[in-house]
Amino acid sequence: AITDQGYFAKTIEKVKSQRARLSAALRELGLTVPDSQANFVLAECKDCNAADIYDKLAEQDIYVRYFDIPTLNDKLRITVGTARQNDKLLDALKGILSK
Repeated sequence: AITDQGYFAKTIEKVKSQRARLSAALRELGLTVPDSQANFVLAECKDCNAADIYDKLAEQDIYVRYFDIPTLNDKLRITVGTARQNDKLLDALKGILSK
C-alpha cells in the first residue's frame, strides 16, 4: 500500500474529509475541537465529564483515549475513522450528551 501512491493519496483525502466532518459534528454537540492536521481530533468537554463519556462510550464498544492528567482530563482523543465508524461515535455521543 505504501508503494501505491494512488491508494495513499486517496486514503489521505478520506481522512481529511472525515476529520473535517467529525470536527464539525463534535462542535455542533457542544464540544470544543481545535483544528487538527493529524488522524485524530482532541475534543474538550467544558460542560461535561470526559471520564464519564469515555466510560459510556466503552460500554458501547466505542473506544477513544482519555488521559487522567490535569492538562488533558477534560479532553478525549478521538481517532478519525470511516464514515460508518464516525456515525456510530456521533450517534452514541448524542445520546450521552443529551442526558
